[in-house]
Amino acid sequence: MNQQQLPQLYSLTAIGVATFLGSALAAGYMLASNYTALGQKRIGRYALLGSVLVVLAFIFLPTQFSPNITTAIMLMVAQVLVVLAITNKLQGAMFTSFEEMGGKYHSMGRAVLVGVLASLVLTFAWVSLVLILSGGVPPAPTNV
Repeated sequence: MNQQQLPQLYSLTAIGVATFLGSALAAGYMLASNYTALGQKRIGRYALLGSVLVVLAFIFLPTQFSPNITTAIMLMVAQVLVVLAITNKLQGAMFTSFEEMGGKYHSMGRAVLVGVLASLVLTFAWVSLVLILSGGVPPAPTNV
């Protein structure tokens, strides 16, 4: 396979940046995209499902701690480290081969966009869940 036949992939660095911006959801999308680009759609679906489970774990984990900014930052950094370790284990050898074959990675700008979009998706999902569980938007106060 020559360089022109190689698909573009997301690099380990790009996955780390997107995870910091948009959680493991962004990483799952990027891992799945890498697998799909290489013809491994089934493994890609597993990667995406795994990332959703990691996101859920990190959503429910903070309820075990007192909520404060330090805990939130530590959990965000922990999530990035966990994702990078998993990504390196799953795709590290693939990255090495890809680079040796002259493969090109997607731009860092694209990785940032994926991270921001994942963050927006999670925010929308969280707000929707809160509204559903609370019975909807409360009525506006009226002055009588």
